[in-house]
Amino acid sequence: MLYKRFLPLMTSWLSKKNKYVVNIYYSTLTDKSLEHQKEDIDTTQMKELIEKIKLSIDQKKMKKKEEMESGKKLSQSKKTLDVINYIKKVNPDIVDVIKLMTCLPLKKTDTNRLYVIDKNTAIEYVSLIKDDLLKNTCYIAELNPGFGILTTELLKANVPLIHLYEGNLILHEMLKTFCMKYPGKLNLTSVENTNLFGMARAYYDHISTEKFQKVFENIKSKNWEDETYMQIICATDNRNLFVFIVYNLIFRKGFMLHGRPVFYIAILPSVWHKYNCTISNHRTYTYSKVMFKLMFNCELLGSLNRKAFIPWPTRKYNTTGTSRLIKKQDYEHIYVIKLEPKADIYSQLSQKDWIIFSYFVKYHMRKRSTRVIPALEKWAPGCGIKLIAKDYTIYTEFGDLTPTKILELFKEFKTWPEYKENDFVTSMNNTLDCICWLALKYHSHRYIGSV
Repeated sequence: MLYKRFLPLMTSWLSKKNKYVVNIYYSTLTDKSLEHQKEDIDTTQMKELIEKIKLSIDQKKMKKKEEMESGKKLSQSKKTLDVINYIKKVNPDIVDVIKLMTCLPLKKTDTNRLYVIDKNTAIEYVSLIKDDLLKNTCYIAELNPGFGILTTELLKANVPLIHLYEGNLILHEMLKTFCMKYPGKLNLTSVENTNLFGMARAYYDHISTEKFQKVFENIKSKNWEDETYMQIICATDNRNLFVFIVYNLIFRKGFMLHGRPVFYIAILPSVWHKYNCTISNHRTYTYSKVMFKLMFNCELLGSLNRKAFIPWPTRKYNTTGTSRLIKKQDYEHIYVIKLEPKADIYSQLSQKDWIIFSYFVKYHMRKRSTRVIPALEKWAPGCGIKLIAKDYTIYTEFGDLTPTKILELFKEFKTWPEYKENDFVTSMNNTLDCICWLALKYHSHRYIGSV
């Protein structure tokens, strides 16, 4: 009885299932072509979508770039307007000149030249330097005199003759007329768009040296121990200024070629603080500071208003603490200093030995934590006993030594028999040769590119 009822149900179920299986099989045959078509459609749509996204991104970038450029132009035009409005207050005589000179760098550029625009600030500048300046006026050189505002005040202070060196050709033309007002008092020289404080390679390549020689070819040389042969007055915001001057002295190039100069420079407060650090300041006590303190006398004469010099700086206080304070000082003030190479440096070391000593300091001060005894043992094995006898320990680091102590250490190192036999001097010569080769390669590439 059960068999009779169950059989029709089984037959019916199997027939339905077979139909379902057939349908599935059929769909697998037909869906493959549909899937291929769908894949082709999906790929095409995906490509179109990617192109649309790329186009949208490019348009957004272009729009952002245009907005930024527009914002920069507005910012620059506002800054230029601010400068002109400031000049109207402090020195209206030069407003028309500045408006006409569209090529004048009213906005911050990379030239590192600063031009005085305020008469009262020029008077203050001269008052800070004139007493010392008038002691020796054998060859007074004013670099980048610009509008002649500082020059006028120097003449009023009874400076007999000023040699003007202007790198901006437009201003040079204006200064020609200015010089005619003071016959026999001013001597104008064009330095062909050259910033004398921007020639960073002047200490090791011959081309830069020749430029300096040409600019100052009529100067009479003096012995190093004699009084200064040239008195240099200028303003610059070059942060590498002291590095440049230190190398000038080490290699007796540039400003140090004819003897010992003296500088009356307006510089950034940050540069002053950086080079008047102590050995306790681990970040700033480096090779250039050691050489600077040993080779130069430096005196802070006073502070001036930064707005009295153009181009104006960009106001950015993104840091905190001491760095923020120093940046604020750079924006608001400029320091006037007297900088003079020491007259007795060659009683300490010969000119050749100063070059060797500079390499000695640079090599061992790459890290302040370099230990003295292990470092010198590489050049003179067994020297540790001699150094221990001089109160050095195995833990003494170069960063613990004052500049005078480092000089004494070099003098001691130089007296050892191993000094002449080791590879230290050879290493230095190889380094200098490499630098000179790179300098020549740089100039050859620049020449080829300009042909």
